Amino acid sequence: MRSIRPVIAGNGLAIILTVVFLLPTTAVVAFVATGPIDDFFANIGIWLHRTNEWSFPEFDTIERFSKIGFAIRAIFIAVGISFLYFWISNWLNMGLARVSSRGSLGRQSTIIEAIQPWIFVGPALVLLLLFLLIPAFSTLSISFQEADGTPTVRNYAFLWDESALGYLQFRLAMRNSLMWLILVPTCCISLGLLIAVLADSVRWGIVAKTLIFVPLAISFVGAAVIWRNIFAGGGIEAQQTINGVTPSYQIGLLKALLGHTAEYNEPLYNLKFWGNFFLMWILVWVQTGFAMVIFSAALRGVPQDTIEAATIDGANPFQLFFRVKLPQIYSTVLVVWTTLVILVLKVFDIPYALSANDDDKLLLATMMENARNNWSIGGDNVDNLFASIAVMLMLTVVPNMIFNAWRIRREQKELGH
Repeated sequence: MRSIRPVIAGNGLAIILTVVFLLPTTAVVAFVATGPIDDFFANIGIWLHRTNEWSFPEFDTIERFSKIGFAIRAIFIAVGISFLYFWISNWLNMGLARVSSRGSLGRQSTIIEAIQPWIFVGPALVLLLLFLLIPAFSTLSISFQEADGTPTVRNYAFLWDESALGYLQFRLAMRNSLMWLILVPTCCISLGLLIAVLADSVRWGIVAKTLIFVPLAISFVGAAVIWRNIFAGGGIEAQQTINGVTPSYQIGLLKALLGHTAEYNEPLYNLKFWGNFFLMWILVWVQTGFAMVIFSAALRGVPQDTIEAATIDGANPFQLFFRVKLPQIYSTVLVVWTTLVILVLKVFDIPYALSANDDDKLLLATMMENARNNWSIGGDNVDNLFASIAVMLMLTVVPNMIFNAWRIRREQKELGH
């Protein structure tokens, strides 16, 4: 194996050099060759503009349709380059292995199997490096700098300074983020498990699971708009004004069921502190279907003989679930929990779409936007402060990463034994 390592490294380097120089050249040539497509779409836009007599300037139409043409050809070129990469890499791998093996099929197979995984993993590692690791370290570096590049810890001190503007908002954002991290995954997992178990015990369970899964196909902004209408607080009647008609505000379904009148016009998600739970419910409504589908598939994978043995031993439904089924899908529960924790940490759309940006409803993600727009310390230092909040948000993921790394290592050790 030692004697073949230089050959594997040499072949791999040859493939990398070929791909690095060939693919960018091919992409540039493809973009240049397909340039007239932008003009074609621009001409379509001009024709539509003149036919429909659009009111905005013709220049805007040309720009928009040219960008549409560029986007379409960029997609096709990117997909084509991806297929070309895998084809060329595999072809080179096979050819170089055949030349280097000197007729030995075993040696040839060893070379191919050593390089082949990196052909598929390579692009993902490059993208991970370019768009995750480098920006992350760059953000960390900026967070410890002043606007002029001077090293400092002032940005972090500002977040914990009780006399500073950001202290209260940061404290509330941490509190709210912690509540979301605890309650949303817990509710989604509990409801998902409950529905998965109950739906499998009735004939119309498939219909019920389909209806519960549907919200997962709705974007967070769409879900926020739906529940905004349910949580709406009512308000003024429609009024005629000089510029038209001021629309009325309808009382939301939930507020109507609670007996609230139009005079009590505050939406439920705007309530001090308690509004956080109405915002959480929107995410729970969207993600419960995801948890339900995963748990339903996992429960179907539980061996039937263990269930029959427990039933024969006199286990009731609760004992059957908690002592037989749940331990066997424990790893699935952890995977779903991890996915939901990461999702919660990224939540921005729901509070932003509902304009729920009061201090008592801030999350770390929405606080970053609030800091960019409203905070100012040291003049141009806002971006550095913004970076420090981003680092704090990244740090909230670290415990989750450590736990999952520990769990994976433990499972590997158990499988090894």
